[in-house]
Amino acid sequence: MIGIYVISGIMVVTAFLTAAFYVNDHRVVATITKTVSSLGFMLIAFIALSKNFDNLLNLKYGMVMLTGLMLCFVGDVFLMIKELFTDRTANLYLLLGVGSFALAQILFAIRFIMYADRFIYWLIPIVLIAPAILLLSHKFNIMKLEKTAAGLIAYSVIIGFTTICTLNLLIVNPSARSVALFVALSSFMLSDTALCYTYYGRSITLRRVLNYVVMLFYYAATILLAYSILL
Repeated sequence: MIGIYVISGIMVVTAFLTAAFYVNDHRVVATITKTVSSLGFMLIAFIALSKNFDNLLNLKYGMVMLTGLMLCFVGDVFLMIKELFTDRTANLYLLLGVGSFALAQILFAIRFIMYADRFIYWLIPIVLIAPAILLLSHKFNIMKLEKTAAGLIAYSVIIGFTTICTLNLLIVNPSARSVALFVALSSFMLSDTALCYTYYGRSITLRRVLNYVVMLFYYAATILLAYSILL
């Protein structure tokens, strides 16, 4: 457990440094610190999984979470590569990154639905909150959505659905794990919504500040997802 806490602490520090390096346009150094953070949540997941070999139910849950986190890691790699380009190639890596995260979120959603005793369908409209915020921001000129933003809008629907799956789980099967999952996915959704503003926001100041929101909430989410294997 102490090892997990140490790794989590290192991740918070490197996430903050990553945001600072991106804000100051030190993209290569930011890539290094972000890699350290992303390897951190993978290491936590492996440690947590290693402690569940004697519990088949938790082992199955852990394998699903590990697979999803691996997809998140792949998404991180694509987004890191994206930051090193300034032309159309960057848009390709952006979509590949978003696609990897979308697959992870779909995998998580399926697992959370299977984990719950029932599904509360009136929660579904909550899915529209994140895309509505993005579209209203475009309408009121807070951000300028480009063609590639269509993929981000679709992704915001997917992560919104995964988030309500954790809310459903929290209501139907309340436990320490369901609390951790709901907080994790809420942080994930906040981070990814802020990420859209860092890419397409019109205010330079807002974009710079939101870099810290993106990194800190994203890694808080992945730490909790990895740690949930132990709960």
